[in-house]
Amino acid sequence: MNKQIKLALFIAPFLIVGGYIASDQYVSYQANKGQLFNLTLQDECHLFTGDCILKSGDMLINITDEKGATKVNSSYPADKVALSLVSVENKETIYELEKAENFQYWQRDTAIRHAHLTEQSLKSLRVMVKIKGDLYLSELDASVIKK
Repeated sequence: MNKQIKLALFIAPFLIVGGYIASDQYVSYQANKGQLFNLTLQDECHLFTGDCILKSGDMLINITDEKGATKVNSSYPADKVALSLVSVENKETIYELEKAENFQYWQRDTAIRHAHLTEQSLKSLRVMVKIKGDLYLSELDASVIKK
């Protein structure tokens, strides 16, 4: 065996292992890239007296508001949930919800009830749910939220 073959046989295992690690990193990066999904209203939105269910494929998001405590329940565990209120003056107030019982139940005190029922200054309600890098988004016009 000459010098080049010995060197090639010595380096080959390192190249194989390095290639395997690099390909694994690339595949995991592509898997976690994240996609954007649109949530649509399933039925009528009775946010204050019942349920307001948003849907995207198998994903269901239920939003309720009881005495200023806004609750979001998702069919899959979520990493982050946020709601934002857009006023008629186009001012946006963002509420990042906190995990309640587990990663499917989120809640926080918000001003949705006051803005929509009392002041009637709510233009739209935006919903963002993040699950494993995927974003589920929706914007509900205030006219579809039943009083």
